[in-house]
Amino acid sequence: MRRVAAQALRTRRPALVTLPAALLAAASACTGFTAQAGYMQVEVAGRIALAEGTGGTASAAAQDIGSAFGLGDPQGSPYLRAQMQVDRFAFAASVFTLRESGQGQLEGSFGGLPASTPVATDLEFACAKLSATYAFDLGFVTLAPGLAIDVLDLEFRAQELTLGNAEVIDEILGVPMLFLRAQAALGPVDAVLEVGYLDTPRIDSSEGRFLDVELLLRGALSPSVEVFAGYRLLDIDANGDTGTDSFAVDLQVRGWVVGGGLRF
Repeated sequence: MRRVAAQALRTRRPALVTLPAALLAAASACTGFTAQAGYMQVEVAGRIALAEGTGGTASAAAQDIGSAFGLGDPQGSPYLRAQMQVDRFAFAASVFTLRESGQGQLEGSFGGLPASTPVATDLEFACAKLSATYAFDLGFVTLAPGLAIDVLDLEFRAQELTLGNAEVIDEILGVPMLFLRAQAALGPVDAVLEVGYLDTPRIDSSEGRFLDVELLLRGALSPSVEVFAGYRLLDIDANGDTGTDSFAVDLQVRGWVVGGGLRF
């Protein structure tokens, strides 16, 4: 079993639980609160590589997540989101998960597994997004720049079907990003666009580019009840060395979401 780690962005699993607690610090000054829950249909696409030895993955071709590992079908996931307003400041948190299993045949070597090996694969992915912004009302649109952090929990396992040998990528990344929320009224609905981005230079053995885009359309059924629909895209392009291994991932996690919420 091998563990692939992006050292510069590493955090710990408890962060998925403890970081949202920061939202409670401003609760006494809260001027508005929204809680949303919904259903998200999410899928993963892209390529992944794992090579023995440091210095890059030139010896191991990046392999398609679908044809080589049998993944990429849409999967259902719960979607949770909360936002607290404190005057012009807004603090938001959202989370979704993805779990999928499949079977494929390696197009090239993957760590210690040789090319053409039949494999059974398991993917578990979770993303918690936390953001803090300050709003500027421009009349027809409200722009709210700020900072966000995506906490990404990725566990990927490819196991040889015959002998049972396995290669595992098990990593948690805390990705701080420059962040912008834009909101505009479009007749009876509000459109909310959120964009976060980070491009890191090579630090130690790791580098990466991360893009997080989310679009939501919200409509009020009453002063305290709303419905929403939207689309989310995560684009993750990262590589590095860990111990005697090298890895590279170029993944897109994307899907649509529908649900409802309460306003307080």
